[in-house]
Amino acid sequence: MPGPDRMTYFEPCVDRARCLRSAMERSLWASVRMALAEREVSIPAGEGSADSTPGHAGPLDFGAYFDLVLTPPDLAELPLAVKEEAAGYLAARLGQSDGESPRASASAPIILNLSTKHYSVEQITRLTRWWDIEPANFMGLTSLSGPEFSAASALLETALEKLRLASPVLHGEVEAIIGDIILAQPDGTQLLEFGGASSFALWGTFTVNAQDHDCWEQYFRTVVHETAHNVLFAIAREEPLVTDDPQERHNSPLREDVRPMDGIYHAAFVSARECLAFDSLLCRHEAEPCLSDREAGFMVGLLEASVTAFWECEETLRGGAQLTALGKAILDECAAYMRANFLLEPA
Repeated sequence: MPGPDRMTYFEPCVDRARCLRSAMERSLWASVRMALAEREVSIPAGEGSADSTPGHAGPLDFGAYFDLVLTPPDLAELPLAVKEEAAGYLAARLGQSDGESPRASASAPIILNLSTKHYSVEQITRLTRWWDIEPANFMGLTSLSGPEFSAASALLETALEKLRLASPVLHGEVEAIIGDIILAQPDGTQLLEFGGASSFALWGTFTVNAQDHDCWEQYFRTVVHETAHNVLFAIAREEPLVTDDPQERHNSPLREDVRPMDGIYHAAFVSARECLAFDSLLCRHEAEPCLSDREAGFMVGLLEASVTAFWECEETLRGGAQLTALGKAILDECAAYMRANFLLEPA
């Protein structure tokens, strides 16, 4: 472990990101084996039928496992047919070798459309089920048209390239953690304005509301924001960050609706990570101009908003959150970085 004088959670690290992915995948497949054993579901013979794993775990793997063992908060129970399909899918995945993994030869992240071109209807239902777990904040996700997807993909690719130039470490972390970036948009029935969404039950991916993004700078923010959620999910996979009652709600600077304390904690972490990314890009621009005046001004605005959001979240957390040892350690590191690099801080 790094010494006490080094940040161990907040600062991005590609090696740690790879370790987090490995830990999440090992945990997933071990849990899948136990869940299938309890249901007396046999695993097909193959290279993956012993103690090995089928390699890269994607969002459909995590989603199928959670379909098998949990019920989304907005449902009384998932249909038996859904659970049986999930069990069969997971058993088949465990019977695959690494080379047969759907993502074995793919470079990450891959940009996909929430459409039947890339997913079956059942797979789309699985993905949206675990993103849309709050009935009061229904997102109403649907696909993009071909031209919309092409335009959004181009802006997203530009954002990823800007991130690579600004911070190879942050970009490497995205590559290590995120397998799929799934573009979507609301269908008109949404109850929430949103830029993107992540879910522990779909770890290693996130969706982006392309309707809410009209420039690469917004995609830049969302990539960093949603990747940070996934990083924090993995870091806290075995220990909570706060022990507050999830039914209690508090004001959050990142959402119009009140949020549980764990949500505010996530907001603090991702806001600090956004600041790191924005500042890295602006520093790169100062050293070697790579932004237009408009782009640089846009980035400065995003940076100021994220600095303010972090300190507002931090004030709420320090004022009443029941932080665990892990939660306090990470928050302390975020605050130390913010205090050392930015002037704005509440009195």
